[in-house]
Amino acid sequence: MKVRAALIMGAGEPLEVIEGELREPETGEVRVRIDASGVCRSDLHAGGTGEQIGFPAVLGHEGAGVIEAVGPGSRLAVGDHVVLSWSPKCGTCPRCVEGRPNLCQGLITNGTAAGFTFEGRPVSAYMGVGSLAEQVIVTERRAVPVPADLPSEALCLIGCGVATGWGAAVRTAGTAVGDRVAVFGCGGVGLSAIQGAREAGAVSIIAVDPDAGRRDLAMRLGATSTIDSDAVNATQAVLEQTTGGADIAIEATGHPEVMSRLLDSVRPGGKAVIIGLPAADAMVTVSPFHLLYEKNLTGSIYGSVDPHIEFPIMAELYRQGRLDIDSLRGNTFTLDQVNDAIAELAEQRSPRPLVLPNAE
Repeated sequence: MKVRAALIMGAGEPLEVIEGELREPETGEVRVRIDASGVCRSDLHAGGTGEQIGFPAVLGHEGAGVIEAVGPGSRLAVGDHVVLSWSPKCGTCPRCVEGRPNLCQGLITNGTAAGFTFEGRPVSAYMGVGSLAEQVIVTERRAVPVPADLPSEALCLIGCGVATGWGAAVRTAGTAVGDRVAVFGCGGVGLSAIQGAREAGAVSIIAVDPDAGRRDLAMRLGATSTIDSDAVNATQAVLEQTTGGADIAIEATGHPEVMSRLLDSVRPGGKAVIIGLPAADAMVTVSPFHLLYEKNLTGSIYGSVDPHIEFPIMAELYRQGRLDIDSLRGNTFTLDQVNDAIAELAEQRSPRPLVLPNAE
């Protein structure tokens, strides 16, 4: 069948909406009509730098929609509403077996889009998803069923940004009732981390960001105070507000200099969690004295979540009004307007612009 998709031909180039060929799903696969796809800073990073992606490629990895065809023997059905996961969750590798599918050894960022070709040439699908397309074929383990009565325009963001931030606070950091949490960076991921910390019972949540609009939104979503990182020394301000350091500090900026200073904001015995995606050759320098004081520095990929467990939980929290996804949404764009969506995110005009690939 003919399918339109937003293709990037090389690093730093604008996306081109092309028409390619998509085969039918085979055993273990499903074909999904993409109703909504978020645009994530990881898309900007990969498309702009060419790191961990092969060209030509379909960007997008925050997708939600409806299954339109299934391969033989599928456990899913036509008509199922799903959020796409970029964790393949193979179920057999050591990491999946030990219950950590976010670290599945089958995870690749530049996998060939299943059955999608352009001018007879297979193209890559970023994070194995490539959701900036009218339809995609994915393995059925990447398709997580969600309630049909909830809007794809909101649920698609669970597929990356919301899961990454919420999970970093709740799962990776293990935020507990009474914890004092500092979140550096209030984009879509950082704002989701703030909501996760709030839901877990943090007694104070400090939002650190140079942008006044993002700080205001952070307060509406659960932060108890904010710090303008352009106006003051953010580390010193966190230390003052927490009387000696946060229990948990979460980095959601992608800047190595912020990562290197993260432990400065943490109390002895506390934890610092890095989420952001820096350049591949970036380095982080940490004083060993932080480690002598039993501070913990760790990374977080996909918020340490199991998509098949956590995606439905987050969808239900959204239904109950306990997880505000709508406030993260920016403007909506058609597939033909995809470069406008990219520009909105690059210019930080919203946490998450949305592309509706099948909209007129």
